[in-house]
Amino acid sequence: GLAIGIFSLRRPTGCLTHEMHGQITAPVIYLPEYLYREPLRVLLGWWRARRLPGYGAAKAQWRRDLARDFSASRGRRFGQALVLAAEMRPDFSRLHAHFLHTPGSVARYGAMLRGLPWSFSAHARDIWTTPQWELREKIAEAEWGTVCSAAGLARLRAVADAGPARKL
Repeated sequence: GLAIGIFSLRRPTGCLTHEMHGQITAPVIYLPEYLYREPLRVLLGWWRARRLPGYGAAKAQWRRDLARDFSASRGRRFGQALVLAAEMRPDFSRLHAHFLHTPGSVARYGAMLRGLPWSFSAHARDIWTTPQWELREKIAEAEWGTVCSAAGLARLRAVADAGPARKL
């Protein structure tokens, strides 16, 4: 019963799909996987997003993150968040990231830009390979999260130092 929109960080590459995919009627928007392939879209996203009230806070957070994780991937995450914030419908009331690592970063920055709450689902790789500082901050800022296993929950609770983990 929820009206949703799907923003994907990547286009599908395989030819096989699960039969459940045929039941999904939500529109799908593919964010630029590689920013250099869609420079005008990224520039327009920045042009629109920089006028949003949360732009300063999101940019400052991204710069702090970039100082700890200086990588092209970190730059791509912020660029995708700019496009996400610029292209999402104004009536969206929250963002949810399916995976806490890269999708969580894009949702986090996008939520900051738009002034929206955000949530996440964490699974496996994202729980164990994301730096602890990043997990801790994302858990603290997200409104809530869900985890796929007891081991994953224990890991996130330990990383979050118990306080914010009550959201899990």
